[in-house]
Amino acid sequence: MDLFKHLGHIALRVNDLDKSLAFYQKLGFREMTRLLNDQGEAWIVYLRINDDQYLELFPKGVKRPEIGPDMIGIFHICLTVEDIDKTFEELAKVGIEPSKPRPTQIGIDGNRGAWIEDPDGTQIEVMEMAPDCIQLQAIKRLHAQSV
Repeated sequence: MDLFKHLGHIALRVNDLDKSLAFYQKLGFREMTRLLNDQGEAWIVYLRINDDQYLELFPKGVKRPEIGPDMIGIFHICLTVEDIDKTFEELAKVGIEPSKPRPTQIGIDGNRGAWIEDPDGTQIEVMEMAPDCIQLQAIKRLHAQSV
């Protein structure tokens, strides 16, 4: 039985709220609302990814934990797109370039992907999912098993 409907949000501690807001707004994430602390300063800023998912930005982060392929915890976040080429054309128009050279081949999962980073170095995978990718094939198998 599936207990959860969606991944509701991801919360990021950011160093410079204004820089982070500018970056994520370039990705098309609109500010939904803010919670203020007792001093009237932003405590959490909510950015809309879609109607079911959002990003929470917590300002005043001061130290980034070590990052590497073997570190425990969140490694990266992934945003899916319909057309990765068009997405990167649009991102380039607002000054966002891939953080690693964009691959021209299809990944082992059958998808096309590339990477960007936010102002604090959070890795963001941008992925165009192929109709026959391993993830969608696995979902079909799960649905078939539950019938």
